[in-house]
Amino acid sequence: MSTDEESIEASEYEWDDVVDVICAGAGLGALAHALWSSELDLDVELADAELSLETADPDTVAYLQSMTEDLGPVGDRAMELAVAHVKPVVVSTDRKATIEPFFGSRLRDFSARCVASPFGVIYSQVPDAMTAMYSAGETIRVALLGEFRPETDRPGGELAEWLRQQADERGLLDESGTALRRLVFEDGRVAGAELSTGSGTRLVRAVVGVALSIGPTPASAEWPVQDTLPTGVPQIAVVSRTASRFGLVELLYGC
Repeated sequence: MSTDEESIEASEYEWDDVVDVICAGAGLGALAHALWSSELDLDVELADAELSLETADPDTVAYLQSMTEDLGPVGDRAMELAVAHVKPVVVSTDRKATIEPFFGSRLRDFSARCVASPFGVIYSQVPDAMTAMYSAGETIRVALLGEFRPETDRPGGELAEWLRQQADERGLLDESGTALRRLVFEDGRVAGAELSTGSGTRLVRAVVGVALSIGPTPASAEWPVQDTLPTGVPQIAVVSRTASRFGLVELLYGC
C-alpha cells in the first residue's frame, strides 16, 4: 500500500470520491491548471463556479488569507493578459557555475500579481513537472498548454473561450455548475474539498493538491484592448516560480 493510500485509509472523513487534483473557481488560472493536469493523465475534478471570499466557508477564507497576508496591497484587478519572451534553460555542469540569486521581493511581487488577476491561481501544494525556462533575467516554471493565435484586440476574452473549449473537449466541464463549498483540512494541510453539485453535496479527496482561482471571469466586453502583441504564434502557459504556490496564465513567445 502506498503512502497516499495509507493516508486515505487513515482519514477521519468518509470520502465520496478520490481524485488527483481539484480545480475550483471561475477564474482562468484554475481552468488552465485543470487542462495541464489532464494532459499529465491526472484525474481532475473541476468546480468552475465562482469562488468568492465573501461567501466562502470561514476556515477556507482564513486559509486563503494566510496565503496572501504577507503580500501587502495587491492593487486593482489586473485584466491584461501578460506576455513573456522566453528561452530554454541551459544547465551548466561547470562546478564554478554561479547560483542564480534569490530575490524575495520579486517573488512577492509575482504572487501579488497572481492574486490580483483573473488569470491567477493559488496552489495548496507546489506543482511538480513544470519546465524551467528563462525570462527577463530569471528562471521561471512553465506548464505549456498549446499554441494560441489571438485574432482580435481583446486576447483575454479569446483565451477564456479557448480554455473552456479545450476543457469541454476533455470532458472536464460540468453543466450543473459544481461549486466549492469549503476546503477540508487534515493534519494542518488541505486534504480535499466539499463540493456542491446538481445531484447534491460530495466530499472529494485530492491526493496531489487543490488549485483555486478567486473571483469572477470578466464578461466579453470587460476585457481590455491589447493591440500591441508581439508578432508570431505564442504558447499558452501557466507560469510560476521556484517553490511558489502561485501561478499566472501568460502568453509565451520564443518557446
